[in-house]
Amino acid sequence: MNQTSKARINITQRMLNKSIIDANKSVVAFVRDCYPTLGYDFIVNGGKKVLLAHYDDGHEYTPTQIRLYRRPRGDKLLSVEGLTRRAKAGDVMTFQSETAVQRHWADRTDTFQPRIIVRLELGNHQKKSI
Repeated sequence: MNQTSKARINITQRMLNKSIIDANKSVVAFVRDCYPTLGYDFIVNGGKKVLLAHYDDGHEYTPTQIRLYRRPRGDKLLSVEGLTRRAKAGDVMTFQSETAVQRHWADRTDTFQPRIIVRLELGNHQKKSI
């Protein structure tokens, strides 16, 4: 897994209204790189897969899900649970894979689990003047 792999999506109002996002090249490459057996290449047309992820809230991680879809004609789509409550049009959403370490003190071993971190960068929102 490439630790520097990152996907980037510029959020539009249409994405927020429909709760469905067209998977751009960075998303397809990110999923293929981080989850080689779960990516779009392994989703049949009309099918879906769910990836567990975590929003980076700055002080904690909140669990969420990323749903990968393929339309019957093969289009690659995704949705992120809770996005409409967190993002605004103009924000930038990134997915990045990090490795979480779980320590097992009883037998002095560590387990390494990849996880997807979802971050939102605020865009330039136009404020209405009154």
